[in-house]
Amino acid sequence: MIKHRSESVGPARALLVCIAEERFSRDAAHSRGLHELEANGAMLLEEWEKAELPVIFVERPLAARPERSFSMSDASNGEAAVRAIGAADFSDPRRRPRPGDFVFQSDLQSLLRHRRFYRLFEDLGGPLLILFGDELGAGVMETAIDGFLSGHPIIIVKDAAPLGLGNIDATLSVRSTALPLLSCFARLMKTDELLSEWTAP
Repeated sequence: MIKHRSESVGPARALLVCIAEERFSRDAAHSRGLHELEANGAMLLEEWEKAELPVIFVERPLAARPERSFSMSDASNGEAAVRAIGAADFSDPRRRPRPGDFVFQSDLQSLLRHRRFYRLFEDLGGPLLILFGDELGAGVMETAIDGFLSGHPIIIVKDAAPLGLGNIDATLSVRSTALPLLSCFARLMKTDELLSEWTAP
């Protein structure tokens, strides 16, 4: 069962979750330059890490290199063993995690229903979840719905995405459909609003 949490949490109790549902498109990222969504995502990660706030990266298993990362499901205790090894050269450092960051490979069901993720979530004190992703698909939607039903507040960053978007037009179309529905279950925020509220001195 998901425990109820109050909305009155401090900055240190917010967990940023970067969800990549698309496979990383290196060619697209380097040929067209950064899209605004990707630039916002990179800035969000950089400022969040400067503020020493926790980040978790979630992606489909096929988007990862098995020899360079550890899945949460492979960890024996769900704690430090899931920290990425050599993650700085994992596809692209502007999208991928750095050494020491948590890397979680998932089939993108609700994160709050996944045993390993939820154990880590509880170990971190049940922080406010702040999600940003590319397609804002099933993983984001189901997590937002579960958070709403359990009384746990969730924020969706509506103008940020991980680097490496493939078909920009298709991604924007999917996001435009998802955001109105997500607003029924989570608070939508822009990158600058989020950074002002959570990382400003």
